[in-house]
Amino acid sequence: MKIKQKIFTVSGQILLSGVTLGTLSVVPQLIAHADTPVSTDQKVSVYRLYQPQSKVHFYTTDVNYYNNKVISDPSWVKEGVAFEEPEKSDFPVFRLYNTKTGEYYFTANNDEANKLITASANLGWQNDTSLVQYQHDTTSKTIAFYSAAPDQSNIPVFSLYNAQAGLGEHFYTASQDEATTAENDWNWTKFDDFNNQQGVAWYALSQENNTPEQSTTTNTNSTPASNYPIPGIPSGWQISKPINTSHYSSATYNFRQCTWFAWNRAKEFGINFSPYMGNGQDWQSDAGYRVTSTPVLHSVVSFKGGQFSFNRQYGHVAFVEAIHPDGSILVSESGLGYSSLYVYQIFTAQEASQLHFVIGQ
Repeated sequence: MKIKQKIFTVSGQILLSGVTLGTLSVVPQLIAHADTPVSTDQKVSVYRLYQPQSKVHFYTTDVNYYNNKVISDPSWVKEGVAFEEPEKSDFPVFRLYNTKTGEYYFTANNDEANKLITASANLGWQNDTSLVQYQHDTTSKTIAFYSAAPDQSNIPVFSLYNAQAGLGEHFYTASQDEATTAENDWNWTKFDDFNNQQGVAWYALSQENNTPEQSTTTNTNSTPASNYPIPGIPSGWQISKPINTSHYSSATYNFRQCTWFAWNRAKEFGINFSPYMGNGQDWQSDAGYRVTSTPVLHSVVSFKGGQFSFNRQYGHVAFVEAIHPDGSILVSESGLGYSSLYVYQIFTAQEASQLHFVIGQ
């Protein structure tokens, strides 16, 4: 995030605008707060929003906020479920807000959160009081969501920092590949230190720790697909058949491309598309398929280049998983920009009316 007060750690010190606020151990306090419930078997989805202009990512468990944000402000892009977290645990993730710059900051480091709020109040950092999902902890810091337990059965969520990234200079992802690409290609640096693991901000639930009713795949093979987090189905929605990527082919569409997922997902329902449909926006122009502006279950949505902020050159495709009576639709989709293997996204009836639905054979 492009802010006047930068936040980063150097040798255990927190710096803001180059001013040392004092030495601070960046290893978080792994102690449950008095009013923080212990872990439960329930889980929540943490959704990721992105604003290309400012490069800001925002993370929220509020699905209504997630869906409505792009309606109230079309500059935001819905990126689906970033990771899954327990509904309650001993490890809260705090959300801070900078009143002077508009930056949000997420951290599971209790000491760091306290330090930023108390020592840098004059620079604008405060407890964020918007979109509160859970009760405050005993020091009145907002808990955005809860981290999974810091052990090998769960997935590390990486924290990355880039002073040149505009307002989005802090970035969090549960994808090792996405974190590595950010470091190698986009000048990001691993930033946080949770549970003595440099670059780890907190933990997300692994697929094995997801509750059975939310798990959407039985993928247990050793293909690259098994290395990515698997999202849960958004609350209030159901899909006709679990997604099982273990048999997905990448013969003609590259792994983790939107076309790879849509083509293979349709196959799971016995629906066929040509293995040479082209880029995402090209699917709606293929003469061999019927295209309609009315949502059709198990059809493929073909987005024009730039539509809903998808790639301006190539467009995008997604698979229609469900349609609600109010006209809203649930789609599944993949793409290199997502931290999980695939994501779910909800479009309102008004949004759906702007789309092209390609009917397979």
